[in-house]
Amino acid sequence: MDPTSELDSDRLRQQLMAPDPMQRAIALHALEVEVERSAAAARGSLAQEVEKFTARGIPFYALHDPHFRNWVGKAVAYWQRLQSLDTMTPALAKAGGRARSRA
Repeated sequence: MDPTSELDSDRLRQQLMAPDPMQRAIALHALEVEVERSAAAARGSLAQEVEKFTARGIPFYALHDPHFRNWVGKAVAYWQRLQSLDTMTPALAKAGGRARSRA
């Protein structure tokens, strides 16, 4: 089963902030899978940024610690950027095809 199939940014945030460490690990893995799945990100520096971010792992769980909350926010922001690339890519490819056909 694809860990990203039913995950949105709100659910990702909930999992990253969950007291159960396994939920946090699953959410971080979903981010890793999403960057691999995203063809648009693979062509840009976003993939490298996300890979570097996920390679550092999960910081010490302290729900009210600003560092931990910033880490969660950054993970969610990466997720949202990847999601927006995925929705833009088919439209851009289609627009590019129309431009080539007119040339």
